[in-house]
Parts: sequence; C-alpha cells; structure tokens
Amino acid sequence: MVLAPRSAGQESPAVAADYYTFLDDEGAIAIHRHDTPAPWINYLSNGRLHAFVSQAGGGFAWWRSPTIFRLTRYRMYHLPTDSPGFYIYLRLPDGRVWSPTFRPCETPLDAWEARHYPGYTRFLAEKDGLRAELTLFVAPDSDTLVWDLRLDGEAGPVDVFAYVELSQLGWQPEMLYGYYLRHMLHVWHDAEADAVFYLFRHDGHPRVNEVPLVYFAATAPLVSYAGDRQGFLGNYRDERNPLGVERGHCGDLELFTGEPCAAQQVRLEAPGRVTFLLGLAPGGLTAYPQAEAEVRSTLTALRAPGAVDAQFAKLQDWWREHLDVFDCQLPDADAQRQIALWSPVNSVHTGRYSRAVNVDAPGIRGFGFRDSCQDMLAIAYRKPAWAQEMLYTLLGQQYADGHVVHTFFPEEREAPSTSVHSDDHLWLPLHAYALVAETGDLDALRRSVPYLADDSRSAGPEATAWEHLLTAIRFTEAHLGTHDIPLTLRSDWNDIIGKFARKGRGESIFAGQQYVVALRRLLSIAQALGDNAAAEWLADCLQRQERALLACAWDGGWWRRGFDDDGHPVGSADAVFGKLFLNPQSWSIISGVGEPEQWTQAMDAVREQLNTPVGVKKLTPGFATWPEETDPFSGYAPGCGENGAIFCHANAWVVIAEALLGRGARAWEYFTQMMPHNALRTAGLQRYQSEPYAWVSNIVGPDNPRFGWANVPHVTGTAAWMDVAATQYLLGARPELAGLVIDPVLPPTWPGCAITRHYRGCMLDITVHNPHHVEHGVTHLTLDGAPFDLSHGPCLPPHLLAGKQRAVVEVTMG
Repeated sequence: MVLAPRSAGQESPAVAADYYTFLDDEGAIAIHRHDTPAPWINYLSNGRLHAFVSQAGGGFAWWRSPTIFRLTRYRMYHLPTDSPGFYIYLRLPDGRVWSPTFRPCETPLDAWEARHYPGYTRFLAEKDGLRAELTLFVAPDSDTLVWDLRLDGEAGPVDVFAYVELSQLGWQPEMLYGYYLRHMLHVWHDAEADAVFYLFRHDGHPRVNEVPLVYFAATAPLVSYAGDRQGFLGNYRDERNPLGVERGHCGDLELFTGEPCAAQQVRLEAPGRVTFLLGLAPGGLTAYPQAEAEVRSTLTALRAPGAVDAQFAKLQDWWREHLDVFDCQLPDADAQRQIALWSPVNSVHTGRYSRAVNVDAPGIRGFGFRDSCQDMLAIAYRKPAWAQEMLYTLLGQQYADGHVVHTFFPEEREAPSTSVHSDDHLWLPLHAYALVAETGDLDALRRSVPYLADDSRSAGPEATAWEHLLTAIRFTEAHLGTHDIPLTLRSDWNDIIGKFARKGRGESIFAGQQYVVALRRLLSIAQALGDNAAAEWLADCLQRQERALLACAWDGGWWRRGFDDDGHPVGSADAVFGKLFLNPQSWSIISGVGEPEQWTQAMDAVREQLNTPVGVKKLTPGFATWPEETDPFSGYAPGCGENGAIFCHANAWVVIAEALLGRGARAWEYFTQMMPHNALRTAGLQRYQSEPYAWVSNIVGPDNPRFGWANVPHVTGTAAWMDVAATQYLLGARPELAGLVIDPVLPPTWPGCAITRHYRGCMLDITVHNPHHVEHGVTHLTLDGAPFDLSHGPCLPPHLLAGKQRAVVEVTMG
C-alpha cells in the first residue's frame, strides 16, 4: 500500500533533514527551523513543578496539576500558534531587538538552533556578532523554572527583558469566569527580594489553602518590571512587539485588577550571564508570610555563586541514572537511539502526566486507571520505587468488589469517573508482576492498602495488595457472559467497543485474552508466595477461561473481537464493517490461547489486511458514520481514532506477538516502521507533523485523505509499551519471577548486538552473537566465561548474580 497523494505544494519527506538532526553523542535533537508543522515540545520537571517548551519558546508551566495550579498561560487551538511562552528579548543600544528563541519578536537571525535534551532545552542564536545561549530547566531542589542566559560577543550594553503571561491557576474557571476572577489577584514588586510577586486571591479556588505565591526574579538587579499585561504589551500589540521593550523600560507597573504578566528588565554592560527564575512557594492565603519568607530564602540560595550550575548538574544526574539502567548498541542507529534514549524519556512523561497535557490537551483528564497501570510497565525496571508507590495509589482506587475507577484526580481531589469497564482492574496484575519480577520483593504485596469506599471519595476497609489483586479476579469471575468470557460492560481497552454492549450482554474476547494473561501472572506470584489455595483457584479460573475462549473465539481465519448484546460475533468474516480487529490477533499469542497454526494464520491476516507503511490499522474495513449510518459504531470518520486509524499503542502488541512467534524480521519491521523518525520520513514532515522523537497515540489511516497525520504525541500508552516491546521482547532482556530471561529476537541480517542492563543490583554486559543469521533461538550462553545450562531456558536466576556489581554475558543465537 502506498500513501495517498500529497496536497499540492507539499514537500517530499527528504525535507525533514532541513528541520532537524539527532545529536547522538550529546543525547539530543537539534531543530534547525522554528516553523515546524506543529510545536515540537520538551517536558521540564522535578516531579512537582512542570513545564513544556517548544522549539520556538512556546509553552507553559504548572505546579502539581495543570488544571488547578497552572502558573502561566498557553492558548491551545488559537492563533498565533504555540503562544505565549517563556520569552526573552535582547535590546541593543540602537533599539534593535531580537529573541534567542526566534519567537516572539521574529527578527531574522544570522544563526539559530533549538536543542531538546532529557529534562532541559537549549537555544543557540546569533545576530550581528552577539551570540546567545538560553537553557531552560526545572531545579530539582526548589520549584523553580530556570532560564539561564549567556551572551558572548563584542556588543556593548544589552538590555535583557524576560516575560511570561500569568494564569489564574484554575484552567476551567478561568475559561468560564476569568473576566470576574481577574479582580481577585495582585502582581507587585517586592523590594527585599527584588522580584515580581504574584498572588491569586480567589477564595473559591478548590485548594485555597495551598494557593502558591508565584515569583519571577533574576540573578542581576532589576532595572524595571511590569505585572500588567496590557501596560507592558501596549494597545493592539502582542508578544511580538511589546511596548515596554520598544521604549526600553517595562514601566514599573503593578497590577491590582486585570490581565497579569511578569516582565522584568536587567542590563548587562557587556556580554555575560544572567539567570531568570520563575517559581513558587506553597502556603495558601492564610500562610502568605511563610511563603514570602520561603521565596526570599530560595532566591538567596539560587543567586549564590555556582548554585544554578549545581542544580543543573543534579538534574542531569537524575536522568543519567534513569537512562543507564538499560542501554544498547545495534546495527540500526535509528532504532538504537529510540530504544536507548527517547522511549525511556517519553515513558517518564507518560508516567508523570498520564494522558493529560501536551500542546493540544489542557490537562483536565486526570489519571486514567488503565493508562497508569500500563505506563508503570516501563517505569518498573528503571524506577521501581516510583512504580511501587503508584501501585499502592492505584489499589486505593479499587472498590471492595474488585472493580476500579476509570479516571481519578489525585491532585485535584475531584470525584473519580466511576464507569465500569471489563479491563481496567485487569491491568493491575500486569503492573504488580512487572514490579516484583524486577525487584524480587514479594513483601511489597503484603502491604495493607484501603479499598475505595462506595462514595468514591473516602477510604474503605483495608486489605493487602495481594488480596486486592485477587479481588480483581473475583470481579471478572462474577461478570462473565453466556460464552463464559468477560462481559464488555462499558467497554474494554477499546472504549468504542461498548457500542456492542449497551444492553449489558456484550462480551469481549480481547478482555478474555487479557484475563488469561492476568491469571498467568498472578498464578506465578501465588506459587512464589506459597499461597496454595490462591494458586489452585487461579489455575482453575485459568483453565476455564482458556477453554471458553477456544470454544468461541476462532472465526476460521483469525480471532473474533467479541459478541454483541444479541450474541452475534463482532470481528467476523461475515461482517460488513470491522471484519478484522487487530487486538485479538496479537493477544492470542501474548495470552498463549490457541495453537501455533492459528497464531501464524491470524498474524498473516494482520499483515495482509491491516499493515501500512507507517503502522498497522486497528480494524478493517472502517465503519460508516452518520449520516450513512444513523446509529454508527463511532462518530470517528473512517481512518480516524478507534475507527481504522493506526492505533500505535496496539502496534506494540503486534511487535510483541511477532517476537513471541520468533519472527524477528517482521517484529523489527513493525517496530521500526512506526518509530517516529521513520514514520515522519515515510509520510512526509508536513503530513506527519508531530515530533520525530516522541511516540504518538494514533496516525490517521488510509481510509482518510489525511493518511499519515500523527496525533496526540508524548502522552500516550504507546511510549511504555514500545519501551517494553523493544527492551524485553525484541532485545529479549525480560524480568520474570524466576530471573532475567535473555532471549533476543533479531532481524536475520544482523550479526548481533550488545546490551547493558541493570538487574537486582548487578550491571550485566550482554553481547549477542548471531553467526548463522537466525531470527530467534539461543544455543549457547556464558556467565562470566562459565557455560550456562539452557535446559530450562535462557533465564539467569538471581542467586547467580548475588554479590556481583557487574557480570559479563555472552549469547550465541542459532
């Protein structure tokens, strides 16, 4: 299949090289043009204070929650695009003005580049012999967004202006009632701190006792400041030509009502360095004096010599530790880069933000339960303490009957979304297994965690984490349909599938396959815990579910998707729309339900009917929508979203399935064709639009003229699952309760590869040799030069690594 014709005037994919270059030695991407088709962003965070910044300096900052503690504004969907942001203006004595980020003032520059690194972004710019380097990052030890500016060259005095537009904290109230709420704020200059202070004073804020005091300061004395957006920008002007910069003075404007901003001016008599500091101190309206004192203390600390550099080094240490857990050297440089750097970076962002916030998503979705369980699969092997804490958080969102909330709001403390789905609770066993398989710490499952009370707002009775997991199984056992497979309920992982279960009788084969995986994981844990009664019960549930699926799921050429309320099969060759659904094909293999001949036949059907040059479609053919169908499967246009788009999250399961079949060429083809860099080059930059380093949720499919348009970057389950697919199934370093499995699946053209992998206190240097150019199979394995017995498979038990800080593993495929 080929991509649909491009629109007139659209350039070829080769133009991508004009826009960006990967700097692999630095672990960065250099973006050469500010006018990318969409904002290409980087997240900056210390886990409490967060921001994203684009290649053009656009973005916004928030503390803990982008919904109720949004510090600065960002106008999603509006023009001019990607604004406002974190803006610097350099004003020379003759009145010339330019920005190191290029925007907002858009003065043509002699040289310019933006570079995104894990946790920080750097802008390099030059104009008339004056060189600027601006680095943005969040300080690990204080809730401060650091703007570190260094100027070099022969220029005389330079006036440096820094500007942000401040928010009313609550995104939704600001949209609805901001014209009243703007009378409940104050922006002023604090002489003792020499900083602009901002306090939002609306006593109806949902967390009024935690409302922060926001500050904007510099490491050099302020020449002028402004807190009044209109006064600084001027009438009928915007960030591109602010009046305050034009006249060379911010106006010393405080604000008691109106639209707030924080602008400040410092003067460098000669090129040098100045750092701007945008941050906050929590405290609430009743604790303002303490917050004020904390701000002054923080600024004193950050203004001390070497303090900013020390914070930057600490940030880099955090990321270095995270990334060093797993590394690889591959014959494919693009795949190596994605696996070793950008996938784990992307997984941190999804772990922090779930599906909540990017340039299009304002952050109001909270944390999806199923999403967070899956996001932690890529965190468990790098930051197990984080994954463990999230496990307890999620268990606290489970009711005593075993079902869970669908979405919850840990910072906003809003009532959760309580719709009941067949899959949400079944992701818990996968999360728990990933954690204990990595650490070996079964005691983590003995900790007591309260259930959620029926009012969905308070804690109920307590049970151990292990009992919580068993309760999830009891819920599914109590909600099986006429085919003895799980009822779909509101939906399974595919939200729109609930259309077939409105009467409450629809059943999901995909949920049944997921149930089998959950049962297998918990059965292993039960055996390790010595819980014989649970093991016997889980084994019985597993046997019955496998038998039920084998009795009803096979359609003759592939696996059905499920059954509707009237018992008719969904995803059958007899259907007009949606004959073939992707997920049951891959999950038949992941679950181990079926025969090898069925698995290969089903995956061959996937390749023949669903594959495209940029990924595998979710289903085919796409469903007709209104007005062709008065009661359509979905409102999505064909080729979009749930209706035949290339749903990237589900493509990771295709990669895993092909890897489990040992078909290395196909598995790697599916992985590499969807890697953002490759998909962008295949589709073309102007068609694909999204970042070449961040996974996306979906790509518009070939049933739509916009085939190739990538949607919802960064905050997507694709990130965690592609990380897991690559590290644990393609490269094959997979933690299990019995030990670390080393079972790579490679393209037959590869002579081998190398992996470093930290596991239970030991760093393993793994070299894989593929002298016969096979796709799968380990014939020899040595540990520190000693042959390893493969009679029970290539699984290194933990006791062989005990006491070792480093070990060498040699693997020969054949």
